[in-house]
Amino acid sequence: MPAGKHRADTPLQAMLKRFLPPLLLLGGVGIFVTAFLVSNTSDNSVASVTGNPAVEALTPPPGSEVLRQSQVGIDLAAGYEAELTINDVPIPLDEINILRSTENPDESAEVAGVFDTTISRFLYQPLEGRSVPELKADENCAVAQFWPIADPDNIDTVRWCFTVA
Repeated sequence: MPAGKHRADTPLQAMLKRFLPPLLLLGGVGIFVTAFLVSNTSDNSVASVTGNPAVEALTPPPGSEVLRQSQVGIDLAAGYEAELTINDVPIPLDEINILRSTENPDESAEVAGVFDTTISRFLYQPLEGRSVPELKADENCAVAQFWPIADPDNIDTVRWCFTVA
């Protein structure tokens, strides 16, 4: 081929030269956006983790690292009851701290009554002499069974695990 002359691109080559760079750029942006969205949804919504909008918080959060004496429990929407099991050990109700009112914490365990702020928080504190005196090293799992006070036969369950440092 004489100097200064270029061979004409085939139609396929011309199309690739024109569209391939923008497509690669668009694909890269798509991968970046997908990675960002996945990293930001990794436990921001407890309801998405549990699949139940009645669950407002799990303590400790799933996958977290805590100390041996950390509280374990569930915070539910108002009007729910719950039972807890930690590492396959059922926790007696008299060992669960139930908070139904921030204004009247001494009366919180009562189901009946009218409170200014109505909540349903069930927490267990590992202590010597209790069913679970301390959380075990490595992985621990908790199970909460919960139901609406108005419909005690409608029981739901959430299970979550966390690690003890």
